[in-house]
Amino acid sequence: MEPDAGRRRAASLGARLVSWVPAWVKGRSSDALKARARALLGVEPWPDLAVRHPLFREARYRALRKEAAPFDVRKPNKPVLERGHQASYLIAGLLADAGVRTAFQVGYANGRYLFYLSRMGIECGGTDLPALETPWTAIPPGALDEAVRSRLLEVDFFTLTPPRLLAAWGDARAFPLDVLFTEATFETLLPWRASGVSVPKYGAMSREERQGLVEEKLPAQLAELQGCARNILLIEPEPRAGGAGRVFEACARRLPGLAYSVWRFRPPFDRLFRLSPSVPTEQAVYAYVRDSRVTDALGAYAERV
Repeated sequence: MEPDAGRRRAASLGARLVSWVPAWVKGRSSDALKARARALLGVEPWPDLAVRHPLFREARYRALRKEAAPFDVRKPNKPVLERGHQASYLIAGLLADAGVRTAFQVGYANGRYLFYLSRMGIECGGTDLPALETPWTAIPPGALDEAVRSRLLEVDFFTLTPPRLLAAWGDARAFPLDVLFTEATFETLLPWRASGVSVPKYGAMSREERQGLVEEKLPAQLAELQGCARNILLIEPEPRAGGAGRVFEACARRLPGLAYSVWRFRPPFDRLFRLSPSVPTEQAVYAYVRDSRVTDALGAYAERV
């Protein structure tokens, strides 16, 4: 029997067993317990990639995690996911340890990274697609300071220009910014999985159009913006996933003034940067830096490939 067929058969049997559980038992069970049961029965993988580590038992993390509760996304019969909070805290702490004072996130998220960055004392901003294009990224009311909200641009990264970025920041003295970074932003354009595209507008494109964006437009866009940031960190699919290594090497050729290196997160942090609970593909850090202090800080959590 093929492995996939075996998994489908096991999932079908597991789903049947779940359907036999009395309603009163389900009603008294927590969402986390129900998700654990579905995972044990092979119905679906455990959805959270969070890890146990002393970093996330720190008093600072516990306090910020409590304050960040508005970012929690609640779904029927699903536990609140911790992975995004842990990843955001790790990256924000890493940048703070590197002495970063200003950071710009290129992402399609709900502002959680910016929350943790701002609470670490980092002046930050970013890009987000308009709400109609990514409705799951709505920022909870009051979750971000007004200054941070004013630097969050509803614009596709591929149309972002240096003047637009400067105007949003409002202070030319802050430029170049210390860091521009992504986390699982360009994965939607890379064929790292058999099917599926995270952002619908890109899913409507042909494979060739998406390929053109990452292989031609992305390197050119980073080259245009390189004067806006001293260092660029792209946390995206690992080199062997969907040709990612080739794409980000092409970006390095367009950024000759920045030292290029590739890093892989060490366990258990590698789990935080997997792209999906059901797919083993991990993310790597593609670093283009002027300041070695950035990769020195990264070395606390990752190793150079």
